[in-house]
Amino acid sequence: MHLSRRRFFQSSFAATAAALAAPRELLAFTEPQRTPQPGGAILLNGNENAYGAWPSLIESMKDALSLAHRYPDNAYDPLTQRIAALHRVLPEQVILGCGSGEILRICAEAFTTPELGLVTAAPTFEALGHHVRSRGHRVTQVRLNADHQHDVAKMTEAASGQTGLIYICNPNNPTASITPRSAIESLISGLKGKELVLIDEAYHHFALSSPEYVSFLDKPFASDRVIVARTFSKIYGLAGVRIGYAVASRDIAARMQRFALPDSLNVVGARTATAALADTDGLAFAIKRNAADRDEFLRQAKQRNIQTIPSQGNFVMVDTGRPVRQAIAHFRQNNILIGRPFPPYETHARISLGKPDEMVAFWKVWDKLGTA
Repeated sequence: MHLSRRRFFQSSFAATAAALAAPRELLAFTEPQRTPQPGGAILLNGNENAYGAWPSLIESMKDALSLAHRYPDNAYDPLTQRIAALHRVLPEQVILGCGSGEILRICAEAFTTPELGLVTAAPTFEALGHHVRSRGHRVTQVRLNADHQHDVAKMTEAASGQTGLIYICNPNNPTASITPRSAIESLISGLKGKELVLIDEAYHHFALSSPEYVSFLDKPFASDRVIVARTFSKIYGLAGVRIGYAVASRDIAARMQRFALPDSLNVVGARTATAALADTDGLAFAIKRNAADRDEFLRQAKQRNIQTIPSQGNFVMVDTGRPVRQAIAHFRQNNILIGRPFPPYETHARISLGKPDEMVAFWKVWDKLGTA
């Protein structure tokens, strides 16, 4: 259930005092570089849902604006209960966050220490690593394997003894690749210490057609060390509203809740997320539309003999055949923003799927890349 302001400040006093004692530079956090606000360029760089929220969600947002002068407390329990029912867990196992970004920050604070660091892939979504480093804690990166999957054997080896948290983004960002469920289960089963495993399923809805992908919420694994994060930013088109959540065991959820903000969701976000989970038809349509857009992108790439990493996301990693910064600059000069560099993929660019007319513009600019 939602933590009230009074209970929040009582339970988090000790954690706050400890944080205030830390050097100021360790508390600073730098988000991955954000792009300019829309207004001119075609934005194919943020893995956003280019179509935005569907009509029922827009209506829910409009309705919720009438409550903008009220604190969002009364909107938390309905959302928590709906998430719990969806995943067949207790409400006490659900932690809400200001996007899944807050969930990652909570995990960094709750489960890493100067002695117990983070093991993560390279490349993967960087926010958790930034949070951990900002606290002065160790981050160990393990390169993806030749199939662009998490190298679970090397991650298990890297985690031995001095790790508090292991992070798996599946499908992975920026590669949009799947690490098979069996491999992740092998990693979890092979852990000898008290490491927790955070599985980030931000792109869950785009991977449902993959036989190698099985959600750890749809099919829970018998281990209390698993934390699963989800977001409403992607398939639901609500990236700007900031709604995320995690599901964990009651004990782990209680530890996480100590580090959560007292009102991390706004009333518009909480009410809209509740409506989103009720609109299964809208969700099914959005999933189908993304699959069609991805298929068309891959068809266009194949026509041009462009090498791509097999995608189970709403974005595709393509080999530009040149240093990726050159490709990024070329598209920027033509009023299109694509993904930033992701070492060690020195020639690959991450392209977020846009609307059909935006992708027509993208391919026109791509076809001029060879002469740039």
